[in-house]
Amino acid sequence: MEKDILKIQIDDLKTYLYLLLSRKPMTDGYVVKCSQELDKLIVEYQKILNSNKPISISRN
Repeated sequence: MEKDILKIQIDDLKTYLYLLLSRKPMTDGYVVKCSQELDKLIVEYQKILNSNKPISISRN
């Protein structure tokens, strides 16, 4: 459930960031803040995805 909510938030923030970038330079404070927030959400999403992966143990 949390994964699905994060995915929606990421998609929404990406859309907003693209909109901002069409009107403001990459160095604009709002653009930077939005990009940083997007990075945080993506890291959190990846952590959730990785925690759901089965661990494989290789034996040599």
